[in-house]
Amino acid sequence: MIDLFHVGYLTVTLLDIIDILLVTGLIYVIYTFFRDSRAKQMVVGLIILILLGSFARLLNLQALSWILGSLQTAWLIFFVIVFQPELRRILLIVGQNPLVRRLFSPETYDLTEELIHSVMELQRRKIGALIVVLRDLGLKTIVEKGVAINGTLSTQLILSIFNTDSPLHDGAIIVYQDQVIAAKCILPLSENTDVDPTIGTRHLAALGLSEESEAFVIIVSEETGKISTAFRGILKRGLDEPALRTDLIKYLSGRNV
Repeated sequence: MIDLFHVGYLTVTLLDIIDILLVTGLIYVIYTFFRDSRAKQMVVGLIILILLGSFARLLNLQALSWILGSLQTAWLIFFVIVFQPELRRILLIVGQNPLVRRLFSPETYDLTEELIHSVMELQRRKIGALIVVLRDLGLKTIVEKGVAINGTLSTQLILSIFNTDSPLHDGAIIVYQDQVIAAKCILPLSENTDVDPTIGTRHLAALGLSEESEAFVIIVSEETGKISTAFRGILKRGLDEPALRTDLIKYLSGRNV
């Protein structure tokens, strides 16, 4: 490895610089994630202990290095125990990153893209649709009142269901992971009096379900072909493909849409 410069008896190489930059980036990402949470002070404390331990080893202060090393271990264990939910959320977000999904879970990534492709094809053909996406398998009552499908998610399947000649085109389909669980499902209508009175029944049904559950609902207008989504009682209208992809990935990764 190429030597860049010397600091006393220390030789700094290109690999050392890369190592420092990577560690700095990692610390910054962790701090940014926890910045507005109750874990902020613990993260700062852990970083300070790590830096002090590094300086102690650099100066060959063996007793101080041993004490700080012991504190780092205890602090880290305590941090992991207390902040399990936050750490799980970090791992989930990392795992749902499009690049990571493409590298380590191509099948799941492709299924997400298949759903987006299906919606865009419905828009192109101006076929009305109501698609309920679930993170966790639920809505048992609604699913049981629909028509069981249990078929692998595909553009062909979704287009055939919502084709106006299909007996299943009325109502919603329920999507969980790589499966279309059910079709012709009836959703509860929103009773929110502040809703735009010009929206149709599909939008009211999507909004109604989003008010009562954690489902993410995609609506394709039969009249205009416009794409809308409903989540936690909020209706977004006129989405394009990138916006739909962003919101869908956020939802599946457990983040706010």
